[in-house]
Amino acid sequence: MIITGHRGSLGTEPENTLRSFRRAIADGCDEIELDLRVSADGELVILHDATVDRTTNGTGEVAALTLAELRALDAGQGEVIPTWAEVVAALPTVRFQAEVKDPAAVPLLADSLRADPDLAARTLVTSFHPEILLAVRRTFPGATTGRIFGRTTPDVLALTRAAEASWALCGITGLTSELVAELHAAGLSVTAWPVPDGATLEQAVALGVDGVTTDNPHSLTRSNV
Repeated sequence: MIITGHRGSLGTEPENTLRSFRRAIADGCDEIELDLRVSADGELVILHDATVDRTTNGTGEVAALTLAELRALDAGQGEVIPTWAEVVAALPTVRFQAEVKDPAAVPLLADSLRADPDLAARTLVTSFHPEILLAVRRTFPGATTGRIFGRTTPDVLALTRAAEASWALCGITGLTSELVAELHAAGLSVTAWPVPDGATLEQAVALGVDGVTTDNPHSLTRSNV
């Protein structure tokens, strides 16, 4: 089972920073989930929100700030907002779950994956929005994609297929072993989230999922898998 650190180690470190990603790996994660946006000068940066207000000491929209302006901000404990290229260079073997928050990120990410087949092989491109995933498929057909669902409903299979995705990232509330089996029978892989603790991890294991996403990698152990 793949254990994914949500924005790295969100529960203990400044989210979407190299510090957070390294902590998640140290705590046993196989994969790092991160969020992709684009700066005013066209750089692919790692940030969840459309603004920097919540996660840094600055204010303003990410898309209106240059990379230099973004890098001047404190993203927590002295960390800076990293670029996609920096994260890839710093973590050369880890798997990535790259959530596209801004459609403008699609061609930049596609170019990065196309140029590096090894990176493409260990990157799952995700989104809540089917139009983003379809744009990824059109721009780089070799990408592996996953559709994210906040709530798990019986139509997950149809919705995932409509986005031409091969992974369904399902809210664990409402997820059943029968639905997981249905998705597997259709050739899809399944991630459950959020998985905050060992008891929920055991629940996910019992459901038969292929992976889990957690804010708290430090609270999960392989003995639960």
